[in-house]
Amino acid sequence: MKIEVYEGKTKTNEMKLSKLWDDVSEKVLHQVVVARLANDRQGNASTKTKSEVRGGGRKPWKQKGLGRARAGSTRSPLWRGGGVMFGPKPRDFSQNVNKKQKAKAYLYVFNKLNQAGNLTIIGSFKVESHKTKAFMKSLSALVENLEQRIVVVVPEYDKNMVLGCQNLPKIKVMSVDNLDILPLVYAAKVFVVEEAMKKLDEKFSNILNVEK
Repeated sequence: MKIEVYEGKTKTNEMKLSKLWDDVSEKVLHQVVVARLANDRQGNASTKTKSEVRGGGRKPWKQKGLGRARAGSTRSPLWRGGGVMFGPKPRDFSQNVNKKQKAKAYLYVFNKLNQAGNLTIIGSFKVESHKTKAFMKSLSALVENLEQRIVVVVPEYDKNMVLGCQNLPKIKVMSVDNLDILPLVYAAKVFVVEEAMKKLDEKFSNILNVEK
């Protein structure tokens, strides 16, 4: 697969990617996204059963003679402040997805973005400081509409970039080693630095055992 490389908004050259980018499947994307959302769930909702509620050890009144319904404990689920029947308990919602499935899901997302014209390979992307203003200045050289969801993929972690977009909820910067499927799925525009694209190509080729 060949893809165009831009410097700012000007096309400079083309880069060739391995053949694995031409053969992708949508099947694993749903599974990877569901697992990603499930892993965000805390699963710490908890209620007390009859045996866990404090107090109520004594029989509230005698069994017979008062005309009331018989009761053995105020911890009964029938009582206000009593235990809860079949209530939630802490549980683990996390799901495991293997490396090959993740790689195929990322390949599918990048391919769809490319087909829709929403994926742009850029020669470089640099930010002068950790200030949001500096980050916006660099990003505005690539795209005019900064109100849409934008993802920038860089070769390595850059503290200035991460801090610069911290106050921008619709803009996400991620490195090759720290990809996240959700921002890519929801993004309107994705910019990938050329060096980062080469690393992704090599990374996915190694995972899927595909020759370049």
